[in-house]
Amino acid sequence: MEKTKLKKLLLNAVKILISIALLYFVFKKIPFRDVAKLWSTINVFYVILAAVFFLGSQVLSTKRLEIYLHSNDFNLDFRSNVELYFLGMFYNFFIPGGIGGDAYKVYILNKKFGWSAKKITSSLFNDRLSGLLAICVLILTFSAFLFENQWIILIIALIIIGIAFTFFITKKFFSTYKDIFFKTFSMSILIQLLQVICFILIMKSLGLNDNFTIYTVTFLGSSVLSLVSFAGIGVREMLFLQASKYFNFDPSVSVSASLLFTVITAFFSFFGIIFQLRKLNLKLTEK
Repeated sequence: MEKTKLKKLLLNAVKILISIALLYFVFKKIPFRDVAKLWSTINVFYVILAAVFFLGSQVLSTKRLEIYLHSNDFNLDFRSNVELYFLGMFYNFFIPGGIGGDAYKVYILNKKFGWSAKKITSSLFNDRLSGLLAICVLILTFSAFLFENQWIILIIALIIIGIAFTFFITKKFFSTYKDIFFKTFSMSILIQLLQVICFILIMKSLGLNDNFTIYTVTFLGSSVLSLVSFAGIGVREMLFLQASKYFNFDPSVSVSASLLFTVITAFFSFFGIIFQLRKLNLKLTEK
């Protein structure tokens, strides 16, 4: 157990160092004063609207996880799911050296209801897998607008293969979830689209009104690569900086938008402390 904790601490330490190193490199190329100058001209209305769409994506994510839990007859009610979800966000964002958000969910649900830790973990894993598949499908979909027509057939083929392969994995190793696969996948697509809209609104708040397709592909790509850093910080900014070398867009605006997205994420993650400070009162759905 101690070795596991040490390994987790070291992994989180590495992620934090990666985030710091990437941000250092980004701000050597783009002085923070340029970002601050852009923020001073921000349209607050668009930022508030972006926050609403981000919140919607998180609430829908809570509902998706609820479906996975219910597949194992873990009938946690929606309000309890929301509290636990936002508490998990708080752990993931503000306590990188401690217990992770998903690990906390497994611990608390196992302790409170005696549910199988293995089954809870499988629910969380498939929930994440559904989200990852949706991101990859959307990257390919939006990329189709960036390539010539002859590439579209290949892109469609990759999308079909990706969905079919993931469904095969789910059916073979996690058969409990095969009947909800396409329902949760559809929800995952909507969740990611809400986050894309959130990011587009952030860019509009900074006065940007074009090149949304490449920004969207880069943004979605950073969601996948965020696994190697702390909460995606640094990776997203670095990816936008590098993409600006190959596509015609202002790196200062994209990095500023990326940091604003992180601020919005941190804002809602902080709400989890409310459920940390008061005792969780998890309840089951009434039958």
